[in-house]
Amino acid sequence: MAEALASGREAHRLLVSGSARHSPELRAITDAARRAHLPIDRVPADQMTRIGGFDGHQGVLLEVGERRWATLDEIVGHAAGRHPFVLVLEHLQDPANFGTLLRSAEAAGVDGVIFPERGAAPLSAAAVKASAGASEHLLLARLPTIGEAIHELKVSGLRLVAADQDAPTSAWASDLSCPIAIVVGSEGSGLSGASKRRCDLLVSFPMAGRVASLNASTAGALLLFEVVRQRVTGLR
Repeated sequence: MAEALASGREAHRLLVSGSARHSPELRAITDAARRAHLPIDRVPADQMTRIGGFDGHQGVLLEVGERRWATLDEIVGHAAGRHPFVLVLEHLQDPANFGTLLRSAEAAGVDGVIFPERGAAPLSAAAVKASAGASEHLLLARLPTIGEAIHELKVSGLRLVAADQDAPTSAWASDLSCPIAIVVGSEGSGLSGASKRRCDLLVSFPMAGRVASLNASTAGALLLFEVVRQRVTGLR
């Protein structure tokens, strides 16, 4: 919420639950709302849950305008003189994983995140909360199909890379410093066969434990920051 206000997102009013506890964090949010000349309305706790659509609001909601989705050209063009760095989410189902990957992507400095209109978790209040506000600072493209997005990224010169624990090549031994799009599949079945075939490179992570694979958001975050490491240090 504080990040939405800081990012300049169009906002209409701040809703505060009548049972919300006074705290420095609440004071900071209400002060920011006043500076932005937003109305602040007190509403019953049960009404907050109905308005927000989930019960994880912690007593405060910001009513904002409709999000403007970015285009693929905007995301690739955001790189402006350096190699583009994009995250593609194929069919994540869990809003918490979605939000966590948005948080990792923003921290890694990606130019934008691409995900499908259907067949995946939406950018819900739960996903926004899990992103810790990162969703407000990212270019997000919500496209009809991921296959079309992957094709356009390849035409734009990006290398498509995904994690696959059966891949013979380690992420640490692969060149990820080029113009790149990291592709993450669903939690249960991973990447679809079509997306896997369209990828230029599949990489794995050495596993020392007994668990054979990583959570989708963990594998995605590891790949994102391996790109960062290689770009910062110039090392593979």
